[in-house]
Amino acid sequence: MTSHSLDKISRANLVLGAALTAASGLLWGAGGMLAAGVGAALACLNFWAIARLGRRAVRRVEAGVGGGTAVALAVGLVLKMTVLFALVWVAVRVIKLQALPFALGISVFVFSILLVGLGSKSAGHEAEA
Repeated sequence: MTSHSLDKISRANLVLGAALTAASGLLWGAGGMLAAGVGAALACLNFWAIARLGRRAVRRVEAGVGGGTAVALAVGLVLKMTVLFALVWVAVRVIKLQALPFALGISVFVFSILLVGLGSKSAGHEAEA
């Protein structure tokens, strides 16, 4: 995946996060808007961390520092997921954010990847024609 694609996904995360937060505010009021906003923020931070870890691993391999790169990436991803799970648990169980709008917000990452992927597929088909 190119750096350009990662940047497109980051922008899509922000745009969709704002849109879903606003829509959740209309559907569930202020509590829903807060929950979706927190979920979307976590989704954006999650993607930022994944992209940063991946870019670092690629740079290390390109520089010829291959030893331990896969292990470092795996450890980084495990730590990131542990923190993410803890933050989700705090948001839903401790702060008691509304679950449905929170789930929509945190799903922004998945929607962004889908939209950017579909957009690049359709652009590729247009270029072939």
